[in-house]
Amino acid sequence: MLSGILAFRPASVVERLDPRSAACPLSTRELLAPAAELGLVLPVVLAPVEAVARGALVAAKELKSVLGLALPPGAAAEPWFDGAARAADEVAAGSPIFLCGEVVVAGEDAMHVERAFHEAWRLVGAGITHLAIDVAAVAPGERGRVIAEVAEAGVENGICVDVVVSLAEGSQARTRTAALFEELARRRAPADLASVRCPRPATQDEARLQAAALARMCEALSGTPVMRRGPVTAGILELLRDSPVKLCDDGGDASARAVDVIPGPPAPPPEEEPRTRGSGLERAASELSPDAVARIEARAYVDALDFMERLGARGSAPAVSRSLERRLERG
Repeated sequence: MLSGILAFRPASVVERLDPRSAACPLSTRELLAPAAELGLVLPVVLAPVEAVARGALVAAKELKSVLGLALPPGAAAEPWFDGAARAADEVAAGSPIFLCGEVVVAGEDAMHVERAFHEAWRLVGAGITHLAIDVAAVAPGERGRVIAEVAEAGVENGICVDVVVSLAEGSQARTRTAALFEELARRRAPADLASVRCPRPATQDEARLQAAALARMCEALSGTPVMRRGPVTAGILELLRDSPVKLCDDGGDASARAVDVIPGPPAPPPEEEPRTRGSGLERAASELSPDAVARIEARAYVDALDFMERLGARGSAPAVSRSLERRLERG
């Protein structure tokens, strides 16, 4: 029913998928306009291992929800993509998903920028469809230049470019953030999205303050969608449903109970390259019994289902798909 939108899969994704695969990873860029039109907040679940991704995808299929899956820092992107795509083909074929990866730039000097540049290309080549760039360690005056360089892989491949920004309050802080996005547009590396790291609100009053600060950020960026990152509460999710925020991740909450099934991962051999060895968690998960894997999937399913339900994501997949199909009909 949803197979028409497979035409929107980026070339970098199609090249990695089995030709018969009906997994539908899309650039988040394609989903932002329908989300705004339909008043949706798109959910993102951190999926450190394939079993968590599968459990979350089963939940998304049951709710008929769009779903983003996030690659954890330090994990090998290629096998992670293969596992997520395999699970999507098997349990959520044709349903729109997006796959998130992040590059943290450690400084503005040539060595750090080059390293981040190559990491961004590696993530996009591995099939990531949502590229987040964190430049908190870069001098403010250099951030536009650095983001434009690192974002090249996303810009050239139609992948969503997400810039992680600070929620620092005050009109001057928001003005500086808006100026950064204007600079990126002048550099022909426009960002599709701004995302903000937030702590878990301790009280409902804190949740209201946080939601209001996010709304002010949305207003300052005048049309650029905003994503909330970080652990959530039922209260903040309820507030976000009626806010201008367009995406929200779960801060790892949906996978927290699931990965408790996995014994403490062994330390990686020191001679292995970090970017190819994957995480110890992945290796430990690969050695689990089928029953243990099933427990991970079940726990991830329950917690991801609750997260998506509270965010109001039920029914978003067919609604977004119809919007994209209309675009195809219009040519």
